[in-house]
Amino acid sequence: MGLPIWALESAELVDLLVDRAALNVPTRVCYVNAHSWNVARRDRGFHDLLTSADVLYADGMSLVWASRLLGRPLPARLSSADYAGDFARACAERDVSVYLLGGAGTVAERAADRLIAEAPGLRVAGVADGYFDPTDGADVVDRINRANPDLLLVGMGSPWQERWSAERRDALNVPVIWCVGALFDYLADVEPRAPRWMSRNGLEWVYRLTVDPRGKAERYLLGNPRFVASLVRTRMRQGIAGRGRRAAGVDVR
Repeated sequence: MGLPIWALESAELVDLLVDRAALNVPTRVCYVNAHSWNVARRDRGFHDLLTSADVLYADGMSLVWASRLLGRPLPARLSSADYAGDFARACAERDVSVYLLGGAGTVAERAADRLIAEAPGLRVAGVADGYFDPTDGADVVDRINRANPDLLLVGMGSPWQERWSAERRDALNVPVIWCVGALFDYLADVEPRAPRWMSRNGLEWVYRLTVDPRGKAERYLLGNPRFVASLVRTRMRQGIAGRGRRAAGVDVR
């Protein structure tokens, strides 16, 4: 779909986030998984938010598998919960402060405590829950700006976090804004993580569906087939275009 997904390993993404925050480089960071891919197919505005992100990376094995099938392999699945500790330690080492925005109730606060436990020198500039009117978030922006963080983590789920961060980009005096999805829920132990072997083999969605069948049924039982169908259509168009170029004598290697 023309999404400019960066080919990154987790260590490279952590270095990029922390370096840009330390150097005060304005950067909006988003991710793509099968769910956000499906939303982007239906919603052109959301598609444009993803393509306009300064950094866009793959969060989910489905995207890694798709990239291999389409001949542009990505090196890894970058689920933020897997390297949150490395990220916190890198921030502590570079004295990069963070602000956590998202989750319900005290989830962001508990997630911050977990990050501090992983990296005792980490500076948390502030926390706030994600339950506010996104069309009237001036107070939230003011609180974040007063806290003066170097890096803002926004965990409100797609597509709300991407829309809010893009709309408030100019009002926020924060170099790096990173959309992190359900990271806070994982760190606060609100949502359990799949066993490592399931995550490595692209089966985390099965675990999440089993734990929360009512909440995740539409996303996975309907969304996954839509993603596969979209991928098959893309692969077929790719094959037809390749045959056409070969017939015209164009080198397609």
